[in-house]
Amino acid sequence: MYELELERVVAEIGKRGARRVLLQLPDGMRPFAFQIAEYIRKATPSEVIISGDSCYGACDLASRQAVELNVDLLIHYGHACFVPAPGVPVLYVEARIPINVPKMVEAVLPSIAGWGAVGLTSTVQHTPQLNEVAEALNQRGVKALIGEGAGITPEAGQVLGCSYAAATRLPGEVDGYIFIGGGRFHPLGLALTTGKPVVIANPYNGSVSRLDESELMQLAKKRMAFITAAKTAKTIGVLVSSKPGQRALADAMILAEKLGDREIRAFLIYLDEVRADQLNNFTEPEAFIETACPRIAIDGVAGVERPILTAAEARVLLGEKTWEETWGRAYLG
Repeated sequence: MYELELERVVAEIGKRGARRVLLQLPDGMRPFAFQIAEYIRKATPSEVIISGDSCYGACDLASRQAVELNVDLLIHYGHACFVPAPGVPVLYVEARIPINVPKMVEAVLPSIAGWGAVGLTSTVQHTPQLNEVAEALNQRGVKALIGEGAGITPEAGQVLGCSYAAATRLPGEVDGYIFIGGGRFHPLGLALTTGKPVVIANPYNGSVSRLDESELMQLAKKRMAFITAAKTAKTIGVLVSSKPGQRALADAMILAEKLGDREIRAFLIYLDEVRADQLNNFTEPEAFIETACPRIAIDGVAGVERPILTAAEARVLLGEKTWEETWGRAYLG
């Protein structure tokens, strides 16, 4: 299913003369880890070490582990470059997955009936075929637009859990968006950020579904309830991630200072991964604000009964923004 680009990987190892490499894959690709490592072993004299730590995205780069292990090359699968890796060269292998475009477009059309214009988005695995999808939709009378990439999402149409700029750059004329990929987090983020309907085209199982308005309303009620509950908190833990692309120490310090100005005890908690067993050991905070990936709060941390707010929701808590200014308008920003 994935384009593993093993020949390119071997060529890069040879070009760099790498004697030891660290292989990092997201959870969904770990069933291929030993296969990739064995190929490298047979094709090169390099020693291969597989990272078993978290890999939630290109923001979760194993650069610290690579330095500790004194590797010559970090091979990161499943994502495009997000942040510079200090101290070690990185080879990114996006692990593209080909789409059956005609079949997908036919399946999508009933869900976008009545739309005059649609915005196309996807994860990096499918961005190379977005122009092909747009052409097929245009031929069927639907104007398909793809937002230009920039910054942390350099590829046109690419969205991340923390960036939907490729969608928000599109003109307001689009009636909704098509997201090509698996899972519901990115489509939810897309809907929250744009305030427009989203159709999910899953290339892995061929399903097409429209994000239900009731699902968004349930989420809105839940997030509003968390903000309301956090307003009574006298002690708040502000979470700072050690992951290279999620570390927002300066923002966290500003939030903690502003909370202190309102006579709320706020302390920074620095951690690699947000888990219930970690947070539950801190019994004093009545709520948490996490400044890392917004999906931590939006998806929720099972087993933590206290509110966990995103940085954007913290600004509502502080009175800097209203709920109406936040919901459906760059909610995750």
